[in-house]
Formats: sequence, structure tokens, C-alpha cells
Amino acid sequence: MNTNNWKGGGPVWNAIFAVWGLALGAQIVFLFVLPAGRITWLVFVGWGVFGVSAVLGWVPIFLFRRRGRVAKGSAYIRTTQLVTSGLYAFVRHPQYLAGDYIAVAVMCITQHWATFVAGTVAIIGNRLSMLKADRGLIEKFGEPYRKYMERVPRASLLIGFARWIQHRRRQV
Repeated sequence: MNTNNWKGGGPVWNAIFAVWGLALGAQIVFLFVLPAGRITWLVFVGWGVFGVSAVLGWVPIFLFRRRGRVAKGSAYIRTTQLVTSGLYAFVRHPQYLAGDYIAVAVMCITQHWATFVAGTVAIIGNRLSMLKADRGLIEKFGEPYRKYMERVPRASLLIGFARWIQHRRRQV
């Protein structure tokens, strides 16, 4: 299975992907169409979470190009080497996690029921996509990826950072 190709997942996966895409798109539209919510501090939290999502979304592009042995002219996602350092030492799927954070950020910023519905659907779609990505990466990288999965959480920066600290302490 090629994790870079959404086709081949069958009709169920294609339907999930379509709903997920619509939910993500709705979140972005809602951010620009709906007014900010009434709870000011929650709006500020939302923008902070949105900022973190930008880091989670963009850093992998540079890490994959630098450490993933991507062929010149290929998309950054087409790595030929497993990347486990940098941001990937803390979380296996930072770009999917960025999608979760965007959904949460929009919920906090707008505080509107429609963003909660679309955001929940987007987060569920992200989580299903992470599972599919893990299956594809096991096929692509085999046992090294399985061992990586044991060390690094799928989508929790907090747990990933805690595990990283424990690992560093054991090395000293």
C-alpha cells in the first residue's frame, strides 16, 4: 500500500476521506465567515493553538527533505528513509496532529456549534488517517517502524516529550 496515495482504500475509505475533506474545508471557511466567540480568553487560546498547528504542519516538510532521503524533484512526503529525529522524536504524525489542533483552534476562536460538529468530524478523520498511515508505513519500513511505534506516540506531544525525557535520562 502506498500511504501517499489515497486511492485503493475502497469505497468506505473514499467516503471517509470525502467527509473528512469537507469537514476540514468547512473549518477553514468557518474561521473566516463566523465572528469570534464571546469568551475572549478562549479566542486567544485558539489563536495560540493555531500557531502551534503551523509549526506541526510546516516543520515536517523541512525534516523530510533533510533527513528522509527524498529524491530530487519528488514531493517531500516520498521519503526513502525513516525519519525519527527532530519533531518525529516526539510524535509520529505531526501534520495530522496539526489538523487536530486547527480543528480545536477554530472551535475555540468561533465558539459556534457548527465548528464543533465539523471539528469533531475532522478530528475523527485525522485519527482514522493516522491508523491508515501507520499500516502503510509498517509495509514500507517494516520492523524499524514497528520499533519506532513502540517508542513514539501517534499524536501526543505531551506523552512523546515525557518519553523522550525518560529515554535521555536512561542514556546518561
